Amino acid sequence: MTDPAPGSSPVLSYRGVDVTYPGGGHAARGIDLDVAAGECLALVGESGCGKTTIARAAVGLLPPGTRVSGSIRVRGVEVVGAGPRTLRALRGRAIGYVGQDPYAACNPLHRVGGHVAEAWRALALRPPPGGVGSALAALGIADPAVTARRHPHEWSGGMLQRATIAAAAAHDPPVIVADEPTTALDADRADGVLAGLRATGAGVLLVSHDLLAVAGHADRVAVCYAGRVVETGPTADVLDRPRHPYTRALLAATPRPGAGLPEPLPGTPPPPTDTGPGCPFAQRCPEADADCHTLAPGLEDDLACHHR
Repeated sequence: MTDPAPGSSPVLSYRGVDVTYPGGGHAARGIDLDVAAGECLALVGESGCGKTTIARAAVGLLPPGTRVSGSIRVRGVEVVGAGPRTLRALRGRAIGYVGQDPYAACNPLHRVGGHVAEAWRALALRPPPGGVGSALAALGIADPAVTARRHPHEWSGGMLQRATIAAAAAHDPPVIVADEPTTALDADRADGVLAGLRATGAGVLLVSHDLLAVAGHADRVAVCYAGRVVETGPTADVLDRPRHPYTRALLAATPRPGAGLPEPLPGTPPPPTDTGPGCPFAQRCPEADADCHTLAPGLEDDLACHHR
């Protein structure tokens, strides 16, 4: 289990969370996580490792028929099993959401200012005078009174993602879930978007495959594999001194200036329907022994590995 920053209580808390999709895919298994007020916890790992499922479960955005067990609390309010009225009351006010494609999030026929104003209309409110412009200006959008009247195709991806963050943060929620918010952006724009997320002051649950971006903006990291958290800790500790073989393999496969050619990670993660025994990484792990293939390690001392 990852602990919140010292001296603070979690604004987002997972305890024993399991998620199974209607087709039988077990996408999250025994997730224990905390996000403290004002901090950024990054979920990292390959595609299909469960990080998006973990994040979207907190906002109640999983497909119909998905089974979720355990507990997810947003500022003390239980999300698992909550009805539509409770979820509507939480979204926007207690928890904001930023997706990975800002163009898909915006109606191409509406102006960007209308997209931001939807943060109020979704709660049956009217934006206060100057509220949309102030929300955009807080995220570094110049001349928001003019730019807000433009359509999404007239904005760059980085600017439009900031507008989406402005909408998510319009009511100062204590938690923002950001699901791969920099996927389509170059490094400079990605850095600006993540800085904008941190500038909201919310506790951020960040889903990302970009370890270099995570290194510059996340306080803590949770490494996910096959629906499990296999290593957690302060960002510098995990990325500079990785303990899990999977974390080391991820870092070796990440292009870094001056580090030579990356080393591809052979194989693929097991499918979510896999119920085989042992450590899920055993088939790809150069350190695997007999115990690794027969006994699944639990998360102890922020590490799920038989080789400590």
